[in-house]
Amino acid sequence: MSDPLEQCRALVVEDDPGIRRLVEKILQRNGIEIDTAHDGKVAIEKIRTGHYSVIILDLMLPEANGYEIIEFIKRSGTLTPVAVVSAVSQQALTKLDPDVVKLVIPKPFDVNELSKAIVGLCRRV
Repeated sequence: MSDPLEQCRALVVEDDPGIRRLVEKILQRNGIEIDTAHDGKVAIEKIRTGHYSVIILDLMLPEANGYEIIEFIKRSGTLTPVAVVSAVSQQALTKLDPDVVKLVIPKPFDVNELSKAIVGLCRRV
């Protein structure tokens, strides 16, 4: 039986280039194929045209914010689990749709915690 991580493809939606590269390295180290988006508009187009096992999503993005992306995912019927990695307030996190958002990791995040969490989501897909 093959490792589910070999089949895992992640979309990393993050406008900060340093954080985006760090998340990419964490996922690549685990054998996860990665695609990236630097803003919400690009992310929505990639979600519309691509297939992902997991989406790692910042909430504060240019063009379309993370809440708009989550709403797009819900309306489109996409079943891809979303892991929100963001520095927004706890109150803002309570507005996240639990049908779409399966994991919330606050920034700043622990590299090992993020790695284990994303690997866990990939193994469930």
